[in-house]
Amino acid sequence: MLRATYSVAMRLQNVDGRFCAALAVGIALLLLMLLSAPAFGQAADMAKARRAYEAGDYRAALKEFNKAADEGSAEAAHWLGLLHDRGHGMSRDPRAAYLWFSKAAAQGYAEAQRVIGVYHELGKVVDQDLAQAAVWYGHAVRQNNAKAMRNLAQLYTRGRGVSQDLAAAGRLLRRSADLGNAKAMRNLGYMYYFGRGMIRDRAKAASLFKSAATAGLGKAKYNLGFVHYHGDGVPRDLALAAFYFGQAAEGGNGDAQLMLSRMYLLGEGVDVDFAKAFFWTLLGAVQKPALAEWHFDKLRGNLSMAQMDRIRAQSKAWLPKD
Repeated sequence: MLRATYSVAMRLQNVDGRFCAALAVGIALLLLMLLSAPAFGQAADMAKARRAYEAGDYRAALKEFNKAADEGSAEAAHWLGLLHDRGHGMSRDPRAAYLWFSKAAAQGYAEAQRVIGVYHELGKVVDQDLAQAAVWYGHAVRQNNAKAMRNLAQLYTRGRGVSQDLAAAGRLLRRSADLGNAKAMRNLGYMYYFGRGMIRDRAKAASLFKSAATAGLGKAKYNLGFVHYHGDGVPRDLALAAFYFGQAAEGGNGDAQLMLSRMYLLGEGVDVDFAKAFFWTLLGAVQKPALAEWHFDKLRGNLSMAQMDRIRAQSKAWLPKD
């Protein structure tokens, strides 16, 4: 193909001086661009693979991702890591997953670089190496990966694998939050709430909790309920607190379930309702058994055995909405 391109260029150049020479160069560059571009079939295979994965057809996805990975696609290698890690279309194989993530990371795929950082941070498959985790997170951060910014910020916050640097952690969390990462919004909110690495600002903390809650983060809904319950950075509003605790409780947050139970017990922002209080206490006790004791004591004698048996059956059948 390159020889043919050169031949065309030379023939055009011989026809008419500078104009044809420029035209020849243009055609040559166009052909070279077409040669260097990914083949259409490969791009189509990746799209087909993603559609198969989303449809739950993991075998078909595996076939297409393998094909694309063989053709050099870093994204396909990352997807193969996910398939092996999650056991989709095959038995779970963390070691094979790590090898595929490593291949994608070596090719510069940012999310795979972040995942390799997680492997090193947790000591998953490889020996725990926090300094190496920070290095891999750094590679992904330089490619503007919002999750990696949050991961690296956590290392700086705790001084794990790097020197503790709360200011650096705050900068990374701001960048991640600006990119829409809900967990980064919540973590930055904590820094403002407690004044860690920055001047304490409960109003900013509440605003960040609200942004994270709006993005769907259940824990942030609990935090937002908490600040409205106590009037921290926002006016005290028990009805609004009950609303946010309710959303977090529906998502399975144990702290929120017990706070909602407390509010039904005491009639704070809601009408007193011992049946609902018992229901949420039963659920909250699964995660927070010690904290639930106070609730069970307060409920004693307020419900019949038949009522409690019915509510116990409801709680056993309950599933989180998130």
